[in-house]
Amino acid sequence: MNTKRLSNWWLLTLNGIIAIVYGIIAIFVPSATLVTLVMYFGIVILIIGFAMLWGAINSIRDKLPYATDLVSSFITIVIGALLTFYTSKSLTIFVMIIGSWAVLVGVVQLYVATKSELLPGEKNTLLVNGIITLVFGIILFFNPFESAKFLVVISGILAFIFGIVLIAISIRLKNVERFLERQHAKEEEL
Repeated sequence: MNTKRLSNWWLLTLNGIIAIVYGIIAIFVPSATLVTLVMYFGIVILIIGFAMLWGAINSIRDKLPYATDLVSSFITIVIGALLTFYTSKSLTIFVMIIGSWAVLVGVVQLYVATKSELLPGEKNTLLVNGIITLVFGIILFFNPFESAKFLVVISGILAFIFGIVLIAISIRLKNVERFLERQHAKEEEL
């Protein structure tokens, strides 16, 4: 068996440590984590917007169609700038849009569940899902920043657990690698 793949166990350990650190920060400092994540997301979108603009400029130089690319790049740059420089306001608007969408989806699910001929299990699943989605949307819509902080805390808990799992897997891989090396050494002695 090739133990070369197992020798990268330390990458899992490193990723586990990073996940645990993010989890701890997200759990104990959700506001700052949320604002930082949105700001970095905005920077990435801004960079993508400028790359799209560069592509549109190249299309203009090469006398290729460019109107859609140019408009898309400007819209992307504006969204990236808003997320980067007006993070809290943009976050609130974004979460309110998601809340509105969830309310709409919840209402549609409840309507379909009550008006369609479905099997009892399907109907109950759609009703429960519609109610949960509707409540989730209302909470997001009326309390966007606190709801977003709660979601960051949930992501922090999941990241913390995931980090522990990654480290446990890396330890097992390291032990398997050592076992295989000992086995290989015994076979060479014989």
